[in-house]
Amino acid sequence: MLNRFEAIFNILYVGLGCLLATTVALSTDTGSDGNAVNTGASTLNNVISEDPEFTDVIENITVPAGRNVKLACSVKNLGSYKVAWMHFEQSAILTVHNHVITRNPRISVTHDKHDKHRTWFLHINNVQEEDRGRYMCQINTVTAKTQYGFVKVVVPPNIDDALTSSDIIVREGDNVTLRCKAKGSPEPAIKWKRDDGNKIVINKSLEVHDLEADSLELERISRLHMGAYLCIASNGVPPSVSKRIKVSVDFSPMVWIPHQLVGIPMGFNITLECFIEANPTSLNYWTRENDQMIIESYKYDVLAAMKWIACILFIPICAAFTAQKTESDPNTRLLDNILSYVVGDASACGNYFEYACGKYATRHIDDSFTEIIQMLDHKVNKNLVLLMEELNQRSQSAVLNESSVEAKALQFYITCRDASLNTRSAEHYLRLAPPDKGLTWPQLTPGETAWPKEQFKWIKTLGYLHRYGLTNVIVSVMVTQNFENSSEFLLNLSMPSFEEESQHLNSFMETLATLHVMKVPSKSVVPLARKIRRLEHAIRILAEADDDDDESQFMSVQRLEYRTGLNWQMFIELLVDHRISPNFRVQVRNLHYFTALKVLMETSDAQMVASYIMTRFVLYLLNDSMGDRSPIECIKDMRRGMDQASNLIYKERFLEPATLQQFTKEVIELFDQLRRQFQLHIDKNSLGLTSRQNRMVGTKVQDIVLNIGNIPRGRDHRSFVSQYYKDLEFPSADLDYSREHLKLLEFRTQKQMAKLYQPAPSKDEFFFISDPDTAMSSTPYYMIRQNIIIVPHGLFQEPFFVSDSHDVFKYSLLGFTIAHELIHSVDTTGLLFDSLGNADKTGTEISTSPRFEAGLVCMNRNSTQYLDERVADISGLDLAYSAYLRIAKDRNYTDFANTSLEQIFFLNLAQFFCGDSHPTNFVDHDEDQIRLQQMLHGFAPFHKAFGCQTRSFYPEKCQLW
Repeated sequence: MLNRFEAIFNILYVGLGCLLATTVALSTDTGSDGNAVNTGASTLNNVISEDPEFTDVIENITVPAGRNVKLACSVKNLGSYKVAWMHFEQSAILTVHNHVITRNPRISVTHDKHDKHRTWFLHINNVQEEDRGRYMCQINTVTAKTQYGFVKVVVPPNIDDALTSSDIIVREGDNVTLRCKAKGSPEPAIKWKRDDGNKIVINKSLEVHDLEADSLELERISRLHMGAYLCIASNGVPPSVSKRIKVSVDFSPMVWIPHQLVGIPMGFNITLECFIEANPTSLNYWTRENDQMIIESYKYDVLAAMKWIACILFIPICAAFTAQKTESDPNTRLLDNILSYVVGDASACGNYFEYACGKYATRHIDDSFTEIIQMLDHKVNKNLVLLMEELNQRSQSAVLNESSVEAKALQFYITCRDASLNTRSAEHYLRLAPPDKGLTWPQLTPGETAWPKEQFKWIKTLGYLHRYGLTNVIVSVMVTQNFENSSEFLLNLSMPSFEEESQHLNSFMETLATLHVMKVPSKSVVPLARKIRRLEHAIRILAEADDDDDESQFMSVQRLEYRTGLNWQMFIELLVDHRISPNFRVQVRNLHYFTALKVLMETSDAQMVASYIMTRFVLYLLNDSMGDRSPIECIKDMRRGMDQASNLIYKERFLEPATLQQFTKEVIELFDQLRRQFQLHIDKNSLGLTSRQNRMVGTKVQDIVLNIGNIPRGRDHRSFVSQYYKDLEFPSADLDYSREHLKLLEFRTQKQMAKLYQPAPSKDEFFFISDPDTAMSSTPYYMIRQNIIIVPHGLFQEPFFVSDSHDVFKYSLLGFTIAHELIHSVDTTGLLFDSLGNADKTGTEISTSPRFEAGLVCMNRNSTQYLDERVADISGLDLAYSAYLRIAKDRNYTDFANTSLEQIFFLNLAQFFCGDSHPTNFVDHDEDQIRLQQMLHGFAPFHKAFGCQTRSFYPEKCQLW
């Protein structure tokens, strides 16, 4: 999340460029933290003898990617004015005078001080394709002077494996389409050839030496088509590249006997010949006329010769079978993958993360993911890209039903990928989502007309924007279950949170940039930035003053209006999109905050308040979108906004019903074993609970439901999803990304608000309306009020889960993650609620009992902000390992490798934590290295497996359950 924000503000930073056109005397801004922010100062020289002028044009340059380039801008009579370089298409300020403004480390600036006409050189090292475009050299005179030079970046072709076919096996008679996609600049042309130099057989009447096309279609394929095909991409920029795609054709055996009748005198040896053509290689044997198979026997010397012939036939079969077995044996594959990360000369007992994961970063240096769940998501995303291409082909041949779930998902994907960049601009978003009917945002008011601030009502604007999910600006709005009655949903109103980076304005410079991309006039940017930051600082002070007022109160809207003086009925009616009664019941926290907020808003300038809300809204929109039009990023956008649709089409395309049924059966069996083992732990009563307390915990654990795929278990999946998106439409004629993005945000909010008028679903009817980040992740999660563990379909991929693998792999990885979520049901937060999701004082009694508190103190020896996660890690490991030991004992396993099963368990467990992500990327968890270390610290089975020092050298294992 933090990296995405950095990326977003790198983009926003570029908006400062046009500020150079106006000279502003900047003083010091005081941020919300009370520290001074130096915004710089400049003084305009009022007496200028001659205006500065450009003395030469900037030459256009064509450069291959990876080279260095230098642009020259020559100026005379510069005086005290400044020269700046900007990337015009990106609206990105790069340098100002001697200073580099951009965060791009490849950019630098130099100038020739001794040149009569001073020349300013912009250096771009290791040029990339995104560096393409116009570069503007600007002098900050009263009316800015500018000139442009163009950089054309040529990029050699690169074949996109995600969109290009790989080796395939097809049945004879089928139609086959091979696809090849390549990137580069100029766009590469694709040519197909056979690797063996033979002609390509297109159909019975057409054969060609080569074919220029993105796809190669082979009709009614036969064994004559079998072989390797080369997809060659070229664009005039060396080198051309190719990919070898092997096409194997399966066909039934054909038998040819050269001599059907052979005569031989009695007593002589004979060789019978039989030639067989088949793919895959057939299993061949001889029989007599009575269908009895001929086997080697001492009675028949003739069999020696026949055996020799059979061996000739069998030898390649045996060799192929042995190789295939090695490749297809899941245990071998999984173990090889695990061992590929191990640093053999590291100490498993000293630094287990280094030992088990030390080679991860090197092995995945070119990959976009940083850990195993991201790897699974990357595979899901690549598969969905291929599916979108298939659906696009079908839509062009009018095979795709326009009202189907697939068609709607495809249309949003195409809009994301192909809509004009102008439809992603902040200005476009703001025109589509105004502050009120008939009212524009201040900077978008046409002409010289003054913005009608008297028409602006801040609470009404928040009501409009909350419909798009802006739920944490000035007022926090959530649809939650009643603590005491989980069957009732309520609207919860409270003060906003400022804890996360997405929940407040960031640096002063980033605020300036945000205002600029929203088309705020340059002369107004700096003073407006100061004002809205001061307003947010004032709101934070109100929130901090009311921080102790956290008790929830139930009251009618009418009562809330009386207590605060704010028009809550109008606000809520805008949210739910219909009229409500004054007796409409809400849950309110921080009542004193709202009382003080009314005074603050009445004494604040309306245009400043509007600008603050507008700025936070744009930042929210930028954070909610992936901000990229690449296929993978558009798939992520689709999963974020249309999670149920993405879930359905992925399941139906990539998980065969029989396969999914088998996977589901195995995972439920694994979960039942974990739950059974946990019940044994509860029955031991190591916490010394009363029978009532023990019964509450046992009932809750027994009632936990596993929901595989986040779908209602009691309904047909396709019918449910089709009905869910019935009213959602995306026009195909006019591609507008912002419009469709806002439509999805409003759709998600409507589904949330609909809960207010419906009873809570049963566990068979339940599905989670995912937040965007959860929707595009394969991480399992526990729903605390529903007492449900959700396991996404994305987990059903190697190396995380392989159906026919040894149980040691299943329990150590998937088993641990499910056990981790199961423990969340009885951690310090989970204990607050019973099995029905209602607040239960019994859980509070347990969490404050002496032994439970002692266990927490033990687990927090190395202090953590995320104690519940540590509880789930440590207790989840203990649960997964003890469950595995019990079933292993029952099934009498033997080792299948040189590595012991105990070591394999802990090595495979480490796969969940292996990665090379930056420490700042971990949200609501400690770093993975710390988590793994804390889990294994003092865990006797681990020390025994790796021959570490005796247990007496380690503290006692922390225990809760």
